[in-house]
Amino acid sequence: MSEAKISCRNVWKLFGSNPEKFLAAHGGTPDTEALTAGGYIPAVRDATVDVHEGEILVLMGLSGSGKSTLVRCMSRLIEATSGEIDFDGQDLRAASERELVEIRRHKMGMVFQHFALFPHRTVLENVAFPLEVQGVELAERNARALEIIDLVGLH
Repeated sequence: MSEAKISCRNVWKLFGSNPEKFLAAHGGTPDTEALTAGGYIPAVRDATVDVHEGEILVLMGLSGSGKSTLVRCMSRLIEATSGEIDFDGQDLRAASERELVEIRRHKMGMVFQHFALFPHRTVLENVAFPLEVQGVELAERNARALEIIDLVGLH
């Protein structure tokens, strides 16, 4: 199979005091008892996933199980405590803010479960909205939006 578009290796997101030091002290893989004793809340525990071009990733799980946190770590909307996150072969954890803005603006998209569509717009207009904000001409944004609609099977 081809190289992954997005690759996550051993991604952790811990909430608590100095989580990087805690992970290092536990060899990068603390057990549940150590996390509890240390007062840490593990939002993402040792997640590894590859997403290849053309694939659609659906993360399913119970409320509070870390799905949105992992996606936010994948895009660096929040910082992972540890692990590797690559996008198109680029180490996202080392990317500058400027690089991240460009990646998010032009190469990466996410839809969270509470994402609100504009009720006064059509499906095409909702899909094309980010391109409208970028100033893309109507004909081009509609053509690109139709490609996306076709890609995800909403035709």
